[in-house]
Amino acid sequence: MRAAKVIGLGIFFSLVGFVMLLVISMRRGGVSVETSHATGLSALLAGIIEALLSPITLLVIVIAFVAAIWLMRKTSKRTSPS
Repeated sequence: MRAAKVIGLGIFFSLVGFVMLLVISMRRGGVSVETSHATGLSALLAGIIEALLSPITLLVIVIAFVAAIWLMRKTSKRTSPS
């Protein structure tokens, strides 16, 4: 059960980190105003692909799982009878 909690927390933390990276990359990348309607959609798709393939995404996933393991160890030490 503890492993499932760590995996669940790791996935949750990495999803939150990925969304934060995606929002930061969308707000940072200013696209010039053009008459084409597909510019916004292509910029959105490019931002998602850039965030997925970025090495920072892998770092966020690793940090998320380390944080989940640390959180589970911290709570298990507090709740275990000594």
